[in-house]
Amino acid sequence: MSSIVNGSQTIQHDSLAIIPLGGQGELGQLLWVLSHSGVILLVDAGAAYPSRYLPGVDLLLPNTNFLEANQEKIAALLLTNGHEEHSGAVPYLLRHLNIPRILAPRFVSQLLTQSVVGTGDSEAVDLTACLDTIEFGKDYEIGPFNVEWLPVNNAIADASGLKVESPNGTIVYTSSFKLDQTPVDGHQLDIHRFARAGEKGVTLLISDSAGVEYEGYTASESSLERNLENPIANASGRVFVVFPGTNTHRLQLFFDIASRTGRKVVLIGDSLLKTALSAVVTGNLKYDREIESSLENLDKLKDEEVMIILSGIEDDPLNVLNDLAFSKREEVELKVGDSVVYSGPIMPGKLRFMAGILDQLLSKGVAIFHGYKRGLHVSKHASREELKLMLSLTRPRYFLPAMGEGRHIMHHAALAIEWGMQSDSVFPINNGDILEINHGIARVTGSVEASAVLFNRLQGEKVTTFSVKERKSLSHEGVVTVSFLLGEDRAMVGEPGITCGASGFLLSQEWADCKKEMEEATRALVEHYRIEKIEASLGEIKNAVREATVRIIRHNLQSKPTIHVVAYEVSTSRR
Repeated sequence: MSSIVNGSQTIQHDSLAIIPLGGQGELGQLLWVLSHSGVILLVDAGAAYPSRYLPGVDLLLPNTNFLEANQEKIAALLLTNGHEEHSGAVPYLLRHLNIPRILAPRFVSQLLTQSVVGTGDSEAVDLTACLDTIEFGKDYEIGPFNVEWLPVNNAIADASGLKVESPNGTIVYTSSFKLDQTPVDGHQLDIHRFARAGEKGVTLLISDSAGVEYEGYTASESSLERNLENPIANASGRVFVVFPGTNTHRLQLFFDIASRTGRKVVLIGDSLLKTALSAVVTGNLKYDREIESSLENLDKLKDEEVMIILSGIEDDPLNVLNDLAFSKREEVELKVGDSVVYSGPIMPGKLRFMAGILDQLLSKGVAIFHGYKRGLHVSKHASREELKLMLSLTRPRYFLPAMGEGRHIMHHAALAIEWGMQSDSVFPINNGDILEINHGIARVTGSVEASAVLFNRLQGEKVTTFSVKERKSLSHEGVVTVSFLLGEDRAMVGEPGITCGASGFLLSQEWADCKKEMEEATRALVEHYRIEKIEASLGEIKNAVREATVRIIRHNLQSKPTIHVVAYEVSTSRR
């Protein structure tokens, strides 16, 4: 007996199937499919954020084609934490799939009720009928599966992993984790439950790979407190703080620091406000309400009494910092004497981007404090020794490195083999691959469609690869518009207009010379059609001008911008 998956591909009814639909090759966009006996469990539903090489794309979301074809088999969605990469795609999934049940820890449930208000439109999603808040230490039976949430450390409240038991073995899914010995909220990773799972037998460990390139152990969130407080306590003006908006532990640190340094706190950013409210409601953010303030009251406060904390709806702190530096935030403007504390990551590919931001901040007379080396940021992901410890605790028969870019996945696979696993027991699979476990044997049996969905948040719709290519072309080569008017006798009225946008050659001397040549060529072509009395439609004249413009630009600038020709015929007679 089998369950149809996609076309001719099948999954055996009595096997345990594991399929990643995102997160294997990128940071974020997590969505796992667990299938057994014709029942599907979904684990996490995350979004990722695109590089600048995908213009017009706000979010990368998991592909749901396979799930839409099999949605009658979906029993539940299990969420492990409230970070965007784990739960940011929930609104999108709910609009494309019939998910009868969503189970999540308390903070995640509260955050969902704040956040799931429509991806790209104003239509709200009703979660009351399907959202259940779980209790740690309790088992949940869902079809052939028995599920338990396992507390872990991360940078967010109620972070957890999963133990999923099935007739064909037990899966331990760590989610994003680290081993924090002094967590801000006092809740430690439950080593005993992971070890107990290992004693009973773990068939497959699916483990976080994002921190595998770092030796030793990841530092505790609480280790940041003194280093974060120093620049704030010593600042004579306003302090701006930029950090990942869903990091509830660091948010607590900043509120504590504000209280000790006599500053009022102003929160800016949708995701940050929702995180703070959810944390307060669930008891994960505690402070004296006297230190709250608002944008409306900023003018009433002295500069040395102000702490403004920012994050964005897309929860990308570096982009928020860029907007602040280049005066793109409508709510607030930097001034001389301000200080900025950036407590967030800087990915290797963004170092040049960060350098431009630093130059801009310093040119404004603003002090900037940032970086791992200053002790102003720590990762939320486990480093190599913690990853080895997780292997030692669970002692899995099979291992699946997960939740990272390609190099993270492969390095984690190598780490597991170095730890002692056999190479044929390690599966560094790709998005869409089907890993089946049956009678104790694991093997990759096929794949399903898993290419990311490109999504525009403002338009509330998918973005096609064609439109992305078109936007990339415009961003690299620009667009040139040639416009002119023709009178009754087809003579040009006035001068032709040449405009150019979004191009690197716009300010060059070559462009000025090229523009003059295009103006002359346009006048000459129009005059040629008039003097020679060539019968031609307005469209034919426009095509001739376009071809001449293309030749001139390619010869002078070696560029291929998009060319638009706008022409009108006007009448000068009066009736």
